[in-house]
Amino acid sequence: MQATLVIVTVSRCCAACNNEFGVYVNRPLSGKEKADGASNIVDINTDRREVSIKERCLPTAAVKTFAYDKVFAGASQQIELYKAVVLPILEEVLLGYNCTVFA
Repeated sequence: MQATLVIVTVSRCCAACNNEFGVYVNRPLSGKEKADGASNIVDINTDRREVSIKERCLPTAAVKTFAYDKVFAGASQQIELYKAVVLPILEEVLLGYNCTVFA
């Protein structure tokens, strides 16, 4: 049983900045996964921008926590991700700077 995660890396290069930041997007379990008895091993804290992942679905399983620049929970809409990640760099793209979004 595993969770699916998408990590979006945004890289931008302009006169004012040259940086990268990571974004974590979690999708909810599908109907088939739920029917198969899958459980979510990912705990998301959007306020702290942290993602904790259990190694197994056991109560005593080790947990690893990762920090991201932005974190989106499974209930997030695509438009939220677009407005928070893509929209801010569009102006730089239109000015001719190199900007890349990998998902």
